[in-house]
Amino acid sequence: MDIKLRTTRAITRDDKIIIIPNHKFITDLIFNYTQNHRSTREFVRVGVAYGSNTEMVRELLLQSVAKQSGVLKSPKPFVLFEDFGDSALVFSIHFFISDSFVDPKIKSAIRFTIDNLFRENNVTIPFPQRDVHLFTQAGIKSE
Repeated sequence: MDIKLRTTRAITRDDKIIIIPNHKFITDLIFNYTQNHRSTREFVRVGVAYGSNTEMVRELLLQSVAKQSGVLKSPKPFVLFEDFGDSALVFSIHFFISDSFVDPKIKSAIRFTIDNLFRENNVTIPFPQRDVHLFTQAGIKSE
């Protein structure tokens, strides 16, 4: 990090240098992932088809992080049933890691594991769907 009178230069986790005007530190919310040198909580969100066994989904999500390299055992991971979405039951698996700079890789590995576990257990990840109903007015002939 290089702090000057008008700007600050910082290195991103992608090893890119960004230049931040110093007034941004006063007016905007800034996250410093390396300041506390402690763990951070992360999450992966996934939707499953309506009618899925929600308890099984919870167990599979916990399995997906149980043996994942980089995920801390304590605090324990947990699952939230977030919402009844338009096309899916929405869940999130929350877990703690000690290195925020590798969280994209950890999250990606967890998503691959979730996909495999869901396929093995016939849990469907739905895609958005819309039902369209067409109504005709009386006296208008439809073809």
